[in-house]
Amino acid sequence: MAKKSSFVHLHNHTEFSMLDGMAKVDLLSEEVNRQEMPAVGMTDHGNMFGADAFYRRMTSKGIKPIIGIEAYMAPESRFNKNRVRWGTPDQKRDDVSASGAYLHQTMLAENATGLKNLFKLSSLASYEGQLGKWPRMDAELIAEHADGIIATTGCPSGDVQTRLRLGQFNQALEAAAMWQDIYGKENYFLELMDHGLDIEKRTRDQLLEIGKRLDLPPLVTNDCHYVLQSQAKAHEAMLCVQTGKTFQDPDRFKFDGDGYYIKSAAEMRENWDHTVPDGCDNTLWIAERVGDYSSMWEEHSHDRMPVADVPEGYTPTTWLHHEVMEGLAERFPGQEVPREYIERAEYEIEVIDGKGYPSYFLIVAEIIKYARSVGIWVGPGRGSAAGALVAYALTITNIDPIEHGLLFERFLNPERPSAPDIDIDFDDRRRGEMITYAAERWGEDKIAQVITFGTVKTKQAIKDAAKVHFGQPGFQMADRINGALPAPIMAKDIPLSGIMDPEHERYSEATEVRNLIESDPDVKKIYDTARGLEGVVRQPGVHACAVIMASVPLMEHIPMWKRNADGAIITGWDYPACEAIGLLKMDFLGLRNLTVIGDALRNIRQNRGEEIDLETLTPDDESVSEVYRLLSRGETLGVFQLDSTGMQELLKRMNPTGFKDIVAALALYRPGPMGVNAHLDYADRKNGRKPITPIHPELAEPLEEILAETYGLIVYQEQIMRISQKLANYTAGEADGFRKAMGKKKPEVLAQQYEKFSAGMAENGYSKEACDTLWGVIEPFASYAFNKSHAAGYGLVSFWTGYLKAYYTAEYMAALLTSVGDKKDKSAIYLADCRHLGIKVMPPDVNESDVEFMAVGKDIRYGMGAVRNVGTEVVNSIIKTRKQKGAYRSFGDYLDKIELLPCSKRITEALIKAGAFDSLGHPRKGLMLIQEDAVDSVQSTKKAADKGQFDLFAGMGGDDSEQNAFTITVPDESWERKHELALEREMLGLYVSGHPLDGYEQALASYIDTALTTVVSGELKPKQNVVIGGIISNVDRRFSKKDGSPWAIVTIEDHHGAQVDVWVFSKAYSLVAEDIVEDNIVLFKAQIQVWGDGDQKVIGSDMRVPELGRGGGAGLPLRLHLTTQQCSMEAIAALKSVLLDHPGDTEVYLTLSHGEAEEVLVLGDHLTVDRSNSLMGDLKATMGPGIVMAQT
Repeated sequence: MAKKSSFVHLHNHTEFSMLDGMAKVDLLSEEVNRQEMPAVGMTDHGNMFGADAFYRRMTSKGIKPIIGIEAYMAPESRFNKNRVRWGTPDQKRDDVSASGAYLHQTMLAENATGLKNLFKLSSLASYEGQLGKWPRMDAELIAEHADGIIATTGCPSGDVQTRLRLGQFNQALEAAAMWQDIYGKENYFLELMDHGLDIEKRTRDQLLEIGKRLDLPPLVTNDCHYVLQSQAKAHEAMLCVQTGKTFQDPDRFKFDGDGYYIKSAAEMRENWDHTVPDGCDNTLWIAERVGDYSSMWEEHSHDRMPVADVPEGYTPTTWLHHEVMEGLAERFPGQEVPREYIERAEYEIEVIDGKGYPSYFLIVAEIIKYARSVGIWVGPGRGSAAGALVAYALTITNIDPIEHGLLFERFLNPERPSAPDIDIDFDDRRRGEMITYAAERWGEDKIAQVITFGTVKTKQAIKDAAKVHFGQPGFQMADRINGALPAPIMAKDIPLSGIMDPEHERYSEATEVRNLIESDPDVKKIYDTARGLEGVVRQPGVHACAVIMASVPLMEHIPMWKRNADGAIITGWDYPACEAIGLLKMDFLGLRNLTVIGDALRNIRQNRGEEIDLETLTPDDESVSEVYRLLSRGETLGVFQLDSTGMQELLKRMNPTGFKDIVAALALYRPGPMGVNAHLDYADRKNGRKPITPIHPELAEPLEEILAETYGLIVYQEQIMRISQKLANYTAGEADGFRKAMGKKKPEVLAQQYEKFSAGMAENGYSKEACDTLWGVIEPFASYAFNKSHAAGYGLVSFWTGYLKAYYTAEYMAALLTSVGDKKDKSAIYLADCRHLGIKVMPPDVNESDVEFMAVGKDIRYGMGAVRNVGTEVVNSIIKTRKQKGAYRSFGDYLDKIELLPCSKRITEALIKAGAFDSLGHPRKGLMLIQEDAVDSVQSTKKAADKGQFDLFAGMGGDDSEQNAFTITVPDESWERKHELALEREMLGLYVSGHPLDGYEQALASYIDTALTTVVSGELKPKQNVVIGGIISNVDRRFSKKDGSPWAIVTIEDHHGAQVDVWVFSKAYSLVAEDIVEDNIVLFKAQIQVWGDGDQKVIGSDMRVPELGRGGGAGLPLRLHLTTQQCSMEAIAALKSVLLDHPGDTEVYLTLSHGEAEEVLVLGDHLTVDRSNSLMGDLKATMGPGIVMAQT
């Protein structure tokens, strides 16, 4: 009778039923154990991504896993992408789900064969049957792969119940009979649920009738979407998040009742045993029938790795040996390969062969050779692979490990099972090409990108919860709560449970947010809901770099999916799960800096006709010494990994003189300064400000060779490995284990290591005191010490970018500007850097510009592609015409020559405002006045010409209006400088030819204490008070949701183009509102705050408009220029009388130049002028055209 008392839940939605199920696998296993149920099922919607997590968790807890899927089923063929309805229009509510998109079916794997088939079916559903967001199977597909699968008639959205609801009993019967045929009599069940819903009751009698007629065994399920009844509310909140609704919305999608949990066997039987006696027993029968899936989870260390093609007569190992020796010979041209290199290569190949990875290296080498052959930039090596000489010989890496003291064991430990992990950096724009190449070369069914699961974390959970409770106003509450959280550590927030759990290590830091929760019932509501949302899977993503490469079709072993947006093929399991069953990943990374390097080299070729091969540079050669001077000045904006303010400070203090200093800087200042202030010690010891003191007198000599390069400090993991080998007799493999153990900081492991380490040192005759002192130094350093191989590989990229910036500044800066084209704040910082370096950035020009930024001599020319509304195709057309028909001589000539594509008012207007016609000598306003008519008059001719209808008489002296269209008179009218700049900024996103703050930099600087660039860099501390200033470039006015009072986000920017949003809340806003006007130059008193999303916000408490010279800063000074030769008495008198004829309130700055020397005179108040076209005309007429300087 015992059997009669138990029950197995077969229909459950885990967190992998994205934003619908939240029966989290871990909690599910605990509850099933608590209720002493023997097994449990998993049926996620349309995917099997959770199969690995579910299998491993249940087997580890002694529960039998039953893996299945609630599949989406196409109402007709999976290839038919039209909506299919079975009923009449008034039955829409009862018809096929999502207006005719899909039905449901519950499917379970009876054994490993069935599981393999389910993986294949769920993958093919995504590859072939996707409609909207639903991967759909159909009967034809299932019939081919039905072996080992148990299925049911499904929930109310299944085909049988849908037909019954529509009153189509016979079709329902036919459908059930068809499935019974496909799966086999014992494998197709009648699924019954009861949540007290009308939709279930309406069809129950007929459903049971179908069961009787076809003799379908009944099966009771509970469609669980959460584990405990108390989670019903959290699940309701999650559905709101998915559909973007709030609790207040009456029409939102919601489940009725709170019964979708793991009910006890007693509850289930009480409900069903009297009406359908076998319904619950059959769940136990299925659980008994389900066999062992373990063959799908066997470890396959090598047989699933891709095998390299090698020439006849070779094995992968002998071919690897051949290739490595050839490669070494090429690394030492014209000389013999040193013995040390040959010996190390032999040793490495032996380890690689013993571990079974020769094919892996050959394949990586082939991928990299291919990339180089098609001109894709490849990084010099990242991660620990740079420690392998084999990788250097095969040009996988470009760092000589022997020269830089890098260790092979840090990459492949001969004493531990470890797979090689080679990460490859490619030019960011072409990473996709490399994946395509791999798929074409080794088989599209064997290569895939890798899934990641975006889970809901602390801050997101609070945001979602606040929105569900309070709609839009919830966002401000969420920001308030998130602002009270303790600061994230290594980008990780405190988990929500930790806030209230005194056992949690960060409990004490969370006082502020805890007080909020305890004092404000609304905040408590949000917090409680957020707890339920934390950790659920939001959506599948794609790992930024991992690519799985196998020798077997992936779909046979794991579930797969195809991303709808771009057709990318992606695994359904994350990479640890793939690796565990022998599917090896490689990391293909897109590195934007390689893209920049490639662009810079192209610019150098165009601008100077030089070909540069960075890979042949020696970083310590005298000929590249300018690089280290650049670094020592801290001019490292845009230099790879060296451009943060903190890094600039460190470099100035360190004064780097060679490549090893770059490597050390990277290691010392990774994502922030290394603990124990080692970065400052290194800088001070290097420059003799601090003595180099040995760790212990006994150890001075033995440690000298290991620590000399870092001035007696431990900086690299490799140094820790070397110390353990040299002083404590560790083997190379043990040394790698030691490094790992020390970094993990587990007390029991440290104690074991200390025993071994001290015994080894004692054996070598060192005193206990020396040993303990050394241990005391290694221990804190071990978790900070950096992988030197990675620092050296990346250090080379830093060196290359530094070299380009030092020796080819304009070309490099142009490439940099191109790479951040879509990020205005970054562009602004780089543009400011150009000004600081004395490089002129010129506006776009129809005769000069390319699509992207380009170097022109020592300056940079804006690309036309950067202008708003002007696409790449248009620019290419303008350039093509210019090459074919010669430079544009005037605006009319331009309109005459161009093709139809760029000939539109919108494009022409954009180019005018951006200044692209300035070099043709036309004023911008004048062009705007006539451009519409001019474009109209040529458009019709161009359209006709495009169709091939030329006017035969044109140019024959007949009607010559055609000719006149192109001799366009442009009125000599200019906009006010300020307006002209504003329009330029609208088109280019930045001020280029000048800046409204020009002439006010010093005046403004005297009022402020913090530059906007410092604020933008995000390096200020929370709660810091600042005084900042700039010109208002944007005002976003808002109203408080609480009391309707106005407030605003005011964007100010400085003459570098750095932009800062200042949040001015109601109280402050009411005092300064009338001065919040675009183009006003203002000062703010403000405080830096870190809000919920981790972003820094600048909160303004007070604002004023400073007195900046005459007119409150309204007019820019008029800049005039004379050489000392021109300064005769008559000339000065003439100039004075012109100025007196045009009185106004613009100051006049007169620059006097004598040869190279210049001085600027500010003329007195009685000579301020009204800036107008007539003044300009008079000045040029009287003094010659050179008098008026470019007004920047």
